[in-house]
Amino acid sequence: MAIRTVYDTHKMLSAFTHAQLSRRTHAWLHSHTEEVPDVGKITEGGKLLAYVLSAEDLTIKDLLEFETFEFKLDTEFANKSKIVVAAQPNISHDDFVICKCAGDTVFTGICENWASESDNSAYTITLRQKENLFDRFIFINNEALISGTGVEDFVAQAITDNWIGSGDAMLDRSYLTVTALTHTPINAKVSTTVSLTDGAFNLKTYLGNILEFYKIYIDFDFSTEGRLALNIYQDMHTDLSIDVLLTDIAEYNETYSVDALTKLNVQWDQTDGQDVIATEYRTYYLLANRTVTTDATNPNRASGRTKAMVIEADTEAEMYQKVLDEFSKNSYAHKINFNLFMDSNLYDYRDFYIGRNTEIKTKSGIRSSLVTAQSIASNSRFAAIAFGKLKVTLIEKIRSMA
Repeated sequence: MAIRTVYDTHKMLSAFTHAQLSRRTHAWLHSHTEEVPDVGKITEGGKLLAYVLSAEDLTIKDLLEFETFEFKLDTEFANKSKIVVAAQPNISHDDFVICKCAGDTVFTGICENWASESDNSAYTITLRQKENLFDRFIFINNEALISGTGVEDFVAQAITDNWIGSGDAMLDRSYLTVTALTHTPINAKVSTTVSLTDGAFNLKTYLGNILEFYKIYIDFDFSTEGRLALNIYQDMHTDLSIDVLLTDIAEYNETYSVDALTKLNVQWDQTDGQDVIATEYRTYYLLANRTVTTDATNPNRASGRTKAMVIEADTEAEMYQKVLDEFSKNSYAHKINFNLFMDSNLYDYRDFYIGRNTEIKTKSGIRSSLVTAQSIASNSRFAAIAFGKLKVTLIEKIRSMA
């Protein structure tokens, strides 16, 4: 028995451009919007069913009916979701759970645990976001693919090497296939995009960051029985314009603060691979347009705090990259939250998918932001949507100078 979805990613990509895709086709194309269909009317359209697929071989272990749910998505893949079922589930840690209604996928998650009420009258299954499949530290290999072919190709190769063909029969998932549907060269090292720990990086964290920085998504397609096709692509959809003063938006809140590093004093200890052979002192400044300069008299210098640091690097290019990385750590706290009526005739909340760029007309002016979180629940007719992380805009512009 296969879990059938309502779209064919490859056929749709060959038949349409992003500009030609209708809103509903666009929702089917992207896993991040596939997971938020018309849940506002979901209980009116049929039963909610959860298919439990074995993490070992994707065989169907259980089919559960449920009514109570809370589905949460965010750019860091950290928020947890849950469904409540009446029967004890046949489910294990890391099993996939595909929640469907009338043939459409409502949410896809990975089982973290399940618990029962004291009288065993209900069972709550806690789900991690599906990208947690890649929550593992791995070594950096084939890094040249990022700038040479595309960041999508780098991710595809990393998955192939570490989740499909690592040589560890216990951990390799032979049912996975991975394809880079688009190719987006980025002039950035892995360490530019994600922090390293002992020379390794977490692929889940990397996926969240390239979603924010470069709009790179990974689609999970279970439409072929016993197979999970992973399709990686860049979303080029236009920015979404929002007016928070409209009546379909409730409980609007906005918080904005700035704590920016704008001057960096650097002691560059030039090395020959091991020993320090020369020392230079340089100062870098952040401009109002988020670029970096060494000109202290530039009239466009941004105001903020000053920091001093020692950088050991073999080359000037390597040293400068670390300067850019330090500026990219600026904390721009911009948080906008509101609840959107799911039966709105003005906005379809499925258009507010995670990572989408937005232009928000607020009480204090127009702000550029992106969707960073969304949640829907069975006991509410509103979708809770969060925007923020303007530090991403700063990071992206600085990195474009590398």
